[in-house]
Amino acid sequence: MTDGRGYTTPFDDPLDSLTVSAQKIIEAASMLLSTSGYDALTHERIAEAAGVNKSSIRNNFGSKAAVVAAVVDAMIHDGCLELSRTLAGVEPSEERMRGAVEGIRDLVQAEPFEGFFDVLPHARRDPELRARISELYRWWYEETREWLGMDADPSTDPGKARLQLGVARIITAIIDGLLIQLAIEIIPEDADISSALDALKIMLRAVIEEG
Repeated sequence: MTDGRGYTTPFDDPLDSLTVSAQKIIEAASMLLSTSGYDALTHERIAEAAGVNKSSIRNNFGSKAAVVAAVVDAMIHDGCLELSRTLAGVEPSEERMRGAVEGIRDLVQAEPFEGFFDVLPHARRDPELRARISELYRWWYEETREWLGMDADPSTDPGKARLQLGVARIITAIIDGLLIQLAIEIIPEDADISSALDALKIMLRAVIEEG
């Protein structure tokens, strides 16, 4: 799928073209992942929660990894693409930076992400799931570069493009880190994460000014 700027995104809306039974399967798997963790995602438990036969899971998705990949897509699809579309034409850089930080706040505080880190350890051992999530991260890096106006061409300015990719990876690591901290309550649920985001604004402002 391509977004409004012609970029290829790693997934379509995961629920958009699914059958009713497939949507039930994804919704049930998302609920199980959020409440009981990755190990709860058996064909038996998903089928029971979705009110479908186990054969329906195999017919619609095939493998467990394909179900999990669709669940991960559903977790991030709306928030990630909405943020990208919002920031696509925002100028000047200060407004773009502010919008990026507020979008990051929304992503970090979104409940559907709670199950994401239950999936990651298993992605290391499952080639299909690993490839899916790796593709997602690569897309996310490019979206982050786009938000911040970092458009160096690797073919003409490889050094600058490499540094810009590094910035995108760091920002992604910050998002992941805040999600982990919230999930295990290093930052209590009722705590304000504004101090971390204020620090991020300072970092991003410096990065934008340096180009």
